[in-house]
Amino acid sequence: MQLCFNAGPEPLEEYFPFAHENGFPWMELSCNNPKNFLPTFDVKRITAIKKLRDKYQVRYGLHSASFVNSAELEPTVRKAVEKYLLGYVELARKLEAEYLVLHFGYHFSLFMDDVFAALIQTFKPVVALAEKYAIPIGIENMNNVHEDCEIAYLGVTTDELSRVFDAFPTKYLGLTLDVAHASLLPGGTESFITAFPNRIVSSHISDNDLKLDFHLPVGEGKIDFRPILQRLKDIGFRGTLNIELKKNEDRILSKQRLVPMLKDLGILS
Repeated sequence: MQLCFNAGPEPLEEYFPFAHENGFPWMELSCNNPKNFLPTFDVKRITAIKKLRDKYQVRYGLHSASFVNSAELEPTVRKAVEKYLLGYVELARKLEAEYLVLHFGYHFSLFMDDVFAALIQTFKPVVALAEKYAIPIGIENMNNVHEDCEIAYLGVTTDELSRVFDAFPTKYLGLTLDVAHASLLPGGTESFITAFPNRIVSSHISDNDLKLDFHLPVGEGKIDFRPILQRLKDIGFRGTLNIELKKNEDRILSKQRLVPMLKDLGILS
């Protein structure tokens, strides 16, 4: 396992020196903000990012914008979403990113069979292109929303994820395990590790109060990270532990608290 952090919301280029200076061997390039939206990556910018990667000796994955609905039902919009997701696979190839994080989108608890059918149809060419380029895609398990909310994320539970994963028996589509999101559900992170021991591509790390997804630094909430890290070690997980926080000081604090646990568990030397 390798420590990582999500680069954003400022331009991605600004985070390479921080990664190098603070001992982060990995970054997850986050496109969840206008400064890093998909159309901002022209040839000049892509070349510059790869030069920074080489200069600072930092590896990276790529994280797409999470608010696009990959489960779109309306045919015209669904085709646009498909094109958008294919654009991320192409960007990952051009950046030479080592994995890509995508999302299943959201729904209104209506026409659920149609929702899953549309989602699978959308992902068919996306997974095929990822296989062609040998880029692993991790689907982030999303957070549960309040029970009275009309709209809900898709890909929250292991059942929702399995329904799509079972349609794609490939090593290039798996799970980006968001520990904080999983901890909000009965069974917690353990249920996801048990369900997908061979399909975890990467992970996201932040803390919360086990009720809402506050994205707190490690140790500021109630998640017990040690047994989770032990279980990841037990299944042979070798991906990134991406500290998914917005402030550099919180990233450093979380790293300082994770490193002793990782060393004690024999994950870091």
